[in-house]
Amino acid sequence: MVGQEPKLEKLFTPIRIKSMELKNRIVMAPMGTLFANADGSASDKLIEYYEVRAKGGAALITVEVAEVHPSSAFGFGEMGIASIYDDKFIPSWKRFCERIHAAGARASMQLHHPGRQFPALGPERPPWAPSIVPCPCPLCQAVPHQMSIAEIEEMVHAFGEGARRAKEAGFDAVEVHGAHGYLIAQFMSSYANRRTDKYGGDLRSQMRFPMEILHAVRERVGHNFPIVFRFSADERVPGGRTVEESVAIAPMLVAAGADCLSITTGVYINGFTYMVAPMAVPKGLNVDAAERVKKVVDVPIIVVGKLNDPLIAEQVVAQGKADLVAIGRGLLADPELPNKAAAGQLEDIRWCTACNQGCIYTLLTATKLTCAVNPELGKERQMAITHAAKAKRVLVAGGGPAGMEAARVAALRGHDVTLYEKDPELGGQFRIATIPPAKQEIVPFLKYLSRQLDKAGVKIMLGEAVTASVVEKMKPDAVLVATGGKPLIPDIPGINADNVVTAHDVLTSKAITDNKVLIAGGGMVGCETADFLAERGRHVTIVEMLPEIASDIAPGPKFFLLQRLAEHGVRSITSATIKRITADGVVIDREGKEETIGGMDTIVLALGVASVRELGDEIKGKVNEVYVIGDAKTPATAMEAIAAGAEIGRQI
Repeated sequence: MVGQEPKLEKLFTPIRIKSMELKNRIVMAPMGTLFANADGSASDKLIEYYEVRAKGGAALITVEVAEVHPSSAFGFGEMGIASIYDDKFIPSWKRFCERIHAAGARASMQLHHPGRQFPALGPERPPWAPSIVPCPCPLCQAVPHQMSIAEIEEMVHAFGEGARRAKEAGFDAVEVHGAHGYLIAQFMSSYANRRTDKYGGDLRSQMRFPMEILHAVRERVGHNFPIVFRFSADERVPGGRTVEESVAIAPMLVAAGADCLSITTGVYINGFTYMVAPMAVPKGLNVDAAERVKKVVDVPIIVVGKLNDPLIAEQVVAQGKADLVAIGRGLLADPELPNKAAAGQLEDIRWCTACNQGCIYTLLTATKLTCAVNPELGKERQMAITHAAKAKRVLVAGGGPAGMEAARVAALRGHDVTLYEKDPELGGQFRIATIPPAKQEIVPFLKYLSRQLDKAGVKIMLGEAVTASVVEKMKPDAVLVATGGKPLIPDIPGINADNVVTAHDVLTSKAITDNKVLIAGGGMVGCETADFLAERGRHVTIVEMLPEIASDIAPGPKFFLLQRLAEHGVRSITSATIKRITADGVVIDREGKEETIGGMDTIVLALGVASVRELGDEIKGKVNEVYVIGDAKTPATAMEAIAAGAEIGRQI
């Protein structure tokens, strides 16, 4: 029947891992939060964050990277890394487990040591590793301390004791973290392990350390307690473990005590490209590897990697490619994803866009975890939507992400909200952002926002711009000016010529370019427009004033974008300032010398955004409450715009 929601039958069947029964096949993947207390114990914030996801329907909640040994916790200080290397941590984690169980989920703790993937804390405290080979990741290139046999035995004991403490705290399972290039993974791979003793040199010797850990964990937790082992089936680096090798070691892990294998991918050096895959990477990137591993073992298999779409997750399980799916970022964006999927409410899921802005890139500066599409993350209690003391008539001018989120929240609080958008569709610049290649995962989120506006009772006026006279006629109690931005047109000689167009007009097909195109500006908009045009056979040259193009794009998307630009033969000229535009090109200044770039048919401007805030000035003093948000206030990212909309919607 047209419009009928598909049934997700297999995804919501129970499954047993040893003594632990799970109500469905959805696992919350472990993702770094920095929400623990400074000493590594479970904080109220961390408990509340996971409790919300447990209530949202995930069957198993996995606490991320709990450190099992003091050497892995050195210097973390105020960062908020979970720890389990001492009995003193047990009481706080016991509170955690009680809350997760009360919320209807099972709890697992991920036992972890970073090894060489950790910065040195001075020459006297280098990171521990199997060999002295530094990590190639720019963040962690300290020369590590090669562990002695005695230290290896000490670490094996530490993992066993960490498992004991987790069980005493009330966890239903433990996950041994042998993935992503951390300490155990370093021993398991020639990428990091150059030892010539019994812990290195061949595949079986490299497996000695993880197998000893599994034996130690089993000895501490008993026969029936579930042990999950997580590993990267494909490390995706030269010299790293391949899928063929992972298929060979999987039975060894099970024989050593693993009751379940969790399949992921990558190490730190490709963390931004595959480990936490951005939009350019296909969904379910690890499913084929998981299926190959599943064929050689008789324990349940978990697979992770862009599986937040319940329809895809259902097929993975139904086709027997894996037994459970782990969802990380999808549950950050919408903790209620499992409950909504089970109820057939797929259109009400707040979709992760795989932008990695809040969940990955903010952690580079030790900032607390957040989410571009879910500003409530980590602040669920403080940002709970409450009914307004007094219902107001609210006018929202602008249907971009800031205006849409503000209107949604305000309406849910009981206000009478009308949203005006001058274009025939909602979305603003965020809608234009869906047009270049590899950006289509934004679309489901925009559809979600549109549906939520409708459900909340927001009146939508499309194709109508708000003017001062509209405001005077409506007489609202509050106006939210979310009119966004417009392409910046600087005062450059020749900029008004007929062969000059804006990137926005190109992406929306309001302007058609000829064969040879010069793009003025090599930031995100310029590079993505170049990608869009090159895909259509145009010969593109980018001129950028900074030393490199795409400097405002996060590492993962940047990697794939630059790769595509190179494949298409896009030329870039950097450290160049455009002095004037000619009939067939531009004159640039590079290091004080003028150069002419000619032979161009079209000049495309991608030189930034100017705020459109005139409405705010025109109605000042005519309305009791006027708020200017998003790009209308100052050019900002979509994450910042959505966060501003969420804040103002709660403030009115």
